[in-house]
Amino acid sequence: MLGAGVLSLIFFGLFAFYNAIRHPFVHDDVIFILQNPQIANLNHWLDAFKVSPVSDGINTYYRPVLEILYRIEYHFFGPNPAGFHAFNVIVHIINGLLLFSLLKKFNLTQRVAWVIACLFLIHPVQTEAVACISGISNLWMALGVFLALHAYLKKWYGMSFVLFVIAIFSKEQAILFVPLVMVVDYSRGEKNFRAWVLWVLAACGLLWLRQCMTNAAVLNNIMASPGELYLRLAAIPRVLEMDLRLILCPFDLHYYRSTDILQSNSFSWVLALIILGSVLYVFKRWTQGRYILLLGFGWFLATLLPVLNIVPLINEYSFILTPEHFLYLPIVGILIVVVCASDYFLKRFRKTLVGLVIGACLLLSWYQNTFWSSEIALFERMLQFEPNFGRGHLLLAKAYYFNHQPEQADAHYDLAFKIFSNYAKITTNPAAEKFYLGFEKEILFDWAQNDCVRGNWTKGLDKDMLAIILTGQDAPLYNNIGFIYMNMGDKKNAYLNFQNALRVDPTFTQARQNLDQLSPP
Repeated sequence: MLGAGVLSLIFFGLFAFYNAIRHPFVHDDVIFILQNPQIANLNHWLDAFKVSPVSDGINTYYRPVLEILYRIEYHFFGPNPAGFHAFNVIVHIINGLLLFSLLKKFNLTQRVAWVIACLFLIHPVQTEAVACISGISNLWMALGVFLALHAYLKKWYGMSFVLFVIAIFSKEQAILFVPLVMVVDYSRGEKNFRAWVLWVLAACGLLWLRQCMTNAAVLNNIMASPGELYLRLAAIPRVLEMDLRLILCPFDLHYYRSTDILQSNSFSWVLALIILGSVLYVFKRWTQGRYILLLGFGWFLATLLPVLNIVPLINEYSFILTPEHFLYLPIVGILIVVVCASDYFLKRFRKTLVGLVIGACLLLSWYQNTFWSSEIALFERMLQFEPNFGRGHLLLAKAYYFNHQPEQADAHYDLAFKIFSNYAKITTNPAAEKFYLGFEKEILFDWAQNDCVRGNWTKGLDKDMLAIILTGQDAPLYNNIGFIYMNMGDKKNAYLNFQNALRVDPTFTQARQNLDQLSPP
């Protein structure tokens, strides 16, 4: 029979995320599932390990195990998002139970292990990984890491390696397993240098294999711009400060969280030094807690290391991606330190404190889940905290457009275009300028369609013409221009632009169909 501790963890995990199960597919869910041309293909699942010549499906990131998982889910659930959401919640709860079992192997009391596992399950920072269907990448990767760590502690090294391979081909962030093994061993007083070297070699081999499959040049990307690399590294204390605050005081959770590396880092460096000094002081004075500090802070840093500003994850211009789902595993380290320290120093108040914290986490998780109920709610919440994020305005504009709210969409297309136009003007990198011009074209194309929906044909035509001037010949743009001329009654210009579209791309079916509707002028 299941014990009370296990049953209560299952209950709290279900309670925290039950209201997310009825939500629809949003944003990345649509791309990776509904728009994935291979999603229903279970007959040739080995092709998931191949790299597609076009960017379709999850293999844009080369995550073949995740691609197979999506296909299996779709086989059972079809286009019903409730099944996908429920599966996310189940995997998350399994991760919580595995963590509970793992913590007891670290010589923590069952009470402390239960509180840590419970907070891991219900903490609101986990909503981005659990309430978002495509967040299964984090959940499945973590499942592989937890199982691999269990196998490693039982000295089942072959099984541990197999599970590590599954995790890393679910999400590349699973490379964190290697430093995590070192932290766990070292905190337990074991220095398995030979095993560590073997794990490093295994990880390097898997990364090399991944690079061969994708032709990715990760090291070249890291070193491509030394000045930018310096800015990313200088911002690490600010990112760590933000991550700690999100765990300890999660009041501003939102999608597409970014960090501007051009902002000053002076305060964060000072704060980091103060925190480091405080930790060293406590480490010296709290003899019984040294193991906890090593394990907790070591876990936090080891699991955060792969996404800690080293590999360039640029959202736009100086904004680097620092999303909340990166904290899915690192949160465990901070919970170990905080819960163990509270249990030791606040013995008289620990039951009351635990009750208050669990209640607050449940309420905040329920509240945070509500923002995943629609793309409009999700992106409006994002822009409350990222008002200068151009991609955020573009995403919200598209959400308004598809929700038949063209007036609201118009304002955000305008803001998005101004932001990306400014980036294109001030950047000194030709590749970056081309990237932002591509965004300008996308915005103008969508904005023109929004104008056409409102009957503003002239404004739509001006935007498509500007896109041609900025980015050169483009078949969809010419087709759009032809469609506008056709609706304005100018068949001659409509015919010429449909012909231009086919000249640029002779296989463009939509332009051919439009052209066939017109007789030559």
